[in-house]
Amino acid sequence: MAERQVLTRYVVPQEEELADAKRPDMRIHSTGFDGPVPTELKIADKWTGTQLFDRLENQLCGDYLRDDRSSCGIYLLVNRGAERNQWEHPATGVRLDFAGLVDALQAHVSRFIANDAKIDAITVVGIDLTKRGRPRNIL
Repeated sequence: MAERQVLTRYVVPQEEELADAKRPDMRIHSTGFDGPVPTELKIADKWTGTQLFDRLENQLCGDYLRDDRSSCGIYLLVNRGAERNQWEHPATGVRLDFAGLVDALQAHVSRFIANDAKIDAITVVGIDLTKRGRPRNIL
């Protein structure tokens, strides 16, 4: 029987400690190059809009992307709908649903990193768990 070769392209340790004792929720490492991608996970309905904007800017961009090897990051939001289903935009005061929150955070961080030559990209990913179990409209 032929032996199967397993190629490992990525490694994702949980809460790896950085040099300054900070701990991102995850950092994705490639086995092909040295450029870890920090990923910050937030349960969105546990946080206010102001807090989520602040954590994106100060925690992900300010703390976790200080590593000279890291220039890209992921801000992962999960909505359980348990504690809130609307967030207030800290600059405009507009009430946002979850999809609007994800869009507003992506727009905010895009403007923020335009002024930071060290950061190449931040992607805001939203997973809305309140949508599971709902009947789908089938045409």
